[in-house]
Amino acid sequence: MKSRFAVTSLLAAALVAAPALSRADDLRWESLRVYTLFGGNAVAVAVPSDWSQIGNGSALGKKPALRFRDAAGAEVAIPVAALERAAADKRVFRPELTQKVARSER
Repeated sequence: MKSRFAVTSLLAAALVAAPALSRADDLRWESLRVYTLFGGNAVAVAVPSDWSQIGNGSALGKKPALRFRDAAGAEVAIPVAALERAAADKRVFRPELTQKVARSER
């Protein structure tokens, strides 16, 4: 009976905290996008929902960077070298929205 109460209490606390946590970052991530690198490796990239891809396709080939345009109209470039490191580590690439992602205003 005590374990049932504990589980119920934890569930209630999670339901109360979930809305606050979901707004903590104001950034909404959409589902993962998978890209094929030049060597044939695949990498999953988590992209904010307000970014739109510049260019077509999911194969990067010999492109130096994966490019997006953010909601403010700024171009965001993710270097393919960073994507290759993520693919080698078999992890999802999440762009850091600070200094590590190159931005160029247009």
